[in-house]
Formats: sequence, structure tokens, C-alpha cells
Amino acid sequence: MDGSQLQGLTPRWWFGSTAAESGSELDPVSRTALAHRLRRVLEIGCLPTDSDQEKVRKEVFVVMNLGGALAGVVWAVMYTALGKPYSGLIPRIQSLVVAVVLARFVVTKRLGLLPVPFLASGIILPLWLQLSLGGYVHGSAVVMWAFMAPLFSLLIRPARETGIWLAAFVGDLVLAALLDASVAQNVQPLPNVAILTLFALNIAGIGQLTFLVISYFRAQRDAAERRSERLLLNVLPEPIAARLKRGEEPIADHHDDITVLFADLAGFTVRSAHETPAETVAVLNEVFSVFDGLVSRYGLEKIRTIGDSYMVAAGVPVARPDHAQAICAMALDLRREVARLNSEHDWDLSFRIGINCGPAVAGIVGREKFHYDLWGDTVNIASRMESHGLPDQIQVTESVYERLKDDFVFERRGFIDVKGKGATLTYLLVGRVGDHSDSESLMAGKSTERSMFG
Repeated sequence: MDGSQLQGLTPRWWFGSTAAESGSELDPVSRTALAHRLRRVLEIGCLPTDSDQEKVRKEVFVVMNLGGALAGVVWAVMYTALGKPYSGLIPRIQSLVVAVVLARFVVTKRLGLLPVPFLASGIILPLWLQLSLGGYVHGSAVVMWAFMAPLFSLLIRPARETGIWLAAFVGDLVLAALLDASVAQNVQPLPNVAILTLFALNIAGIGQLTFLVISYFRAQRDAAERRSERLLLNVLPEPIAARLKRGEEPIADHHDDITVLFADLAGFTVRSAHETPAETVAVLNEVFSVFDGLVSRYGLEKIRTIGDSYMVAAGVPVARPDHAQAICAMALDLRREVARLNSEHDWDLSFRIGINCGPAVAGIVGREKFHYDLWGDTVNIASRMESHGLPDQIQVTESVYERLKDDFVFERRGFIDVKGKGATLTYLLVGRVGDHSDSESLMAGKSTERSMFG
């Protein structure tokens, strides 16, 4: 994650306050450089193999430690300046604990049990500090800093531990109350102005640190969720992903009328035998990326790729009346794009394309790795149209021809023997009637789908 991305994850007031301290607004270059430096600090304990969740926990831990160290130094200076050197020693101990824990974390790059001594010092030292100052009132309720322990535990430790740290915090409050009268009589209090000022600083400090950590945690969590959402939508249609996240199971839908297209690279096995794996993957990646662009343009649904085979459908998961027109328009553009790539790269690629329309079942299969797929005779026959097709030709069934014969130009191929169906009449899609494309009308289904799902 670079500096520009960090700006979107860091609270705006962070950069604003820095700019205010310098007396002027930071320019974009300076802001990016500052974000990059901050990112490097926060990632001092991260490993390239860490999951998004683990990175968030580690970065929050760094923020906690740096905030605790800074607060310890500030409070140590203040108490020492107010004539309380013994009380000033206690925040110094907090800063020392933080330094040791952070140093160990940087070396090992593992959280493990490292948060435990940090949280324990967060419970013990505020109580000790308050008792050294003379109790709740004379100590400006500094024991409230112990609330950071259960809060931070909630963010970086297993959830079952949070109750323990919360109980420890409550124990701090009870013990401080029991000893309050005794220590108030034996400790010389600070001036009233200092006590009131420290009250305000304690409340502000706890609030600021809590806000900083929770804001950063939420920003990082939201960023991780957005990345997960993008990955999910790469393998599932958006409405199906939404149903899956709601816990709907099983997901299986019957569609009365859809159109399915298969495209397969003819002679791929022979071609790949004479290429390096990297060359083969590069060719397929460029070709299928072009196909993906056409799928997006026409608002279709890419179902899967297997080797050099590409499958796409229209009318799933959301019905659209022009599904057959959209698929056939995409098929013609697909063939044209393959010809363009051949011309540009001096390739000799040839695809067989098969199309069929009719009813089908669609749904999710798999529990660990989800996959959206289609089943039924419509799908099987579309596959047969491709496998029994001709290179650089688009073979369609009679049902596709009957629907679109007024809009597209077809050539009768005749009967072919299709496994499981016998003699089947097929046609070759040649082009559009009038040799022009009304792409805007074909994309209406895409606009309708987007409006339904935001």
C-alpha cells in the first residue's frame, strides 16, 4: 500500500493538524511523502505473508505503543515539573515497558504474547500513579487510563480475553476507591489549578488516543473489506454475492430463458507445445482480457474459463429480454477482436464459437471455494455447438436462428450429429442485418441490471 492510499485510510485531522503546526497547508507531494513515512513506521512489524487482518492488528499495536510512549513522556514531564518526581517516575516506567515491547516486536515481527505486558502495565501503572497523587480527586482520576487495556485487548487480542482485562479495569476502580481515603490523608495534593488541568488532560488524552486507534482500525478494516469485496465479485455476480453474504444457502435458481456462449481456441494443444508456459499464458491473458471487456460492455455474465475455453451467459442472474441479441452481438465483436489481435501481433489464433438459448439452472457450488455455474440441456447443447463447430465461425442452434433471423444474418449449415441429441439443424452467424450495430439498445439490459442493484 503506497502513500496515496494511506491518505484515504488515515483520519483527515491527522494531516490537517500537521499542516496547521507547520503554519501552512501541505502540498500534495509533501502530504504523500508524509504518508509514506508514516506507513513505513506502522509497518515495522509486518511481513509480506501477513493476512490483511494480521496487518491491521500489528499496525494498531504500533499505534497503541507509540501513543502510550508519548503519553508516558508527557505525563512524566508534567508531574516532575509540578514537584512530584516519584509520580513522574511511573509514566517513565510505562514508556520503558513500551520501548522494550516494541523493540522485541520489531525483531521478531510476531505479536504472540507481546501485547500482554503492555496491557498489564496499562492496568497497574495508572492505579499506582493515582495512589501516589492522593486518590481520585487529587490524582485527577488518572486511573481511568486503565480503560485502554480492555479497549486495546478488544482490537488485538482474542475476544475471550477482553472480559479478563475489563474485570481488571473494574478491579482498579474498586481498589482505588477503597484506598482513596487513606492515601488522600498521607499525600500532599497538587494545586487546585493543576488538578483541574490534569483532569481535562486525562479526559482529552484518553479520548484522543481512543479515537485515533479506533479510527485507524476502522479505516484499515474497511479497506480490507473493500479488497475482499472486489475479490468476491471477481468470482461471483454481484446479486449472488449479496445473497451469499446474507447467509442464503443453497443458492439455486431456475431461469426460463437464457443464452449461453462457448468459445474455444482451435489447435491450442499443438500451439502450446511449441511455446513456453509464459508465452502461452501471456497470449491467453491478452485474448481473455479483451473478451472480458466485451462481457462488461454488453452487460453479460462471465461464467468461467477452463484452459483455452471461455463461457459467458446472458439473462443470469438477472433476466433480460434481449439476452440472445446481446450474446450474438458480443460473439461478432469477439471474432472481430481476435482478427485484430492476429493482425497486431502476427498471431494465427482461431476460435470456435457455439451459442444456444433456452432454460437452465444456475447456482453456487462448493463450500471452501465458491463457483457460480449453469446446468441443463441448454448449456450442454451450447457446448456441443462449439465443439462441433468450425474455426473462426459462430455456430448456433435453430432456436437462436428463429429468434434472431430478422436482426442478424445467418447461413444454414445443415444437420450435424450431436451427442445425446442426434441429428441437429444448425446455422452459422454471419453478421447483423444491414451490417451495422445498435450497441446502445443491446446494452439496455446492462443499464437495467445496474439500476436494480445500485
